[in-house]
Amino acid sequence: MKVIDCEQGSEAWSEIRLGMVTASRFSDVLAKGTGKTRKSYMVQLAGEIMEQKQMKTHFDKNMEAGQIKEPLAREYYEALYGVTVEQVGFVELNDDVGCSPDGLIRSDGMLEIKCPLATTHIRYIEGGVLPPAYTAQVQGGLWVTGREWCDFMSFRPENRQRPHFIVRVSRDKEYIKELSIQVTMFVLELKRLVEKFEPEF
Repeated sequence: MKVIDCEQGSEAWSEIRLGMVTASRFSDVLAKGTGKTRKSYMVQLAGEIMEQKQMKTHFDKNMEAGQIKEPLAREYYEALYGVTVEQVGFVELNDDVGCSPDGLIRSDGMLEIKCPLATTHIRYIEGGVLPPAYTAQVQGGLWVTGREWCDFMSFRPENRQRPHFIVRVSRDKEYIKELSIQVTMFVLELKRLVEKFEPEF
């Protein structure tokens, strides 16, 4: 594991992540069904490797608002628990896999922040557990960073009654074992795809 100190979202951060399989997209690696989601992500990474530039992905106003609120969520969490959340740019597991955690806590914890729409925030609170859509990202982050637990935080400052929802998720060794197998297979397929486009002369 290698921790790289850079600002998330910066040009340096984008360059480091080029062609790498990241925890935020592990759910795409695991996608079943017709396989279109998995293939689409693989093609995107292949394009980044071959062109050495980041492929444009969907980014809307809600996502931008979430990014603006993230520092506030981090400060809120620090005040709530009396801890310091360490910010890091990118964590590499190896040359092909990594993640950008929203924060590291002490020696064994990690923080994953979401700043969702009002209705989504309420659903998270009502559910009371880690939303299944983020299982791969959270467990993947624990795998990459080597941490033992992750606090998943939904932060909605506009909600005056319940501005936060936090659930602690422990490291799931069996899940991570299967995840590591699937990600390794994905990386091998990605490399074979890129090799198909190498010049023949």
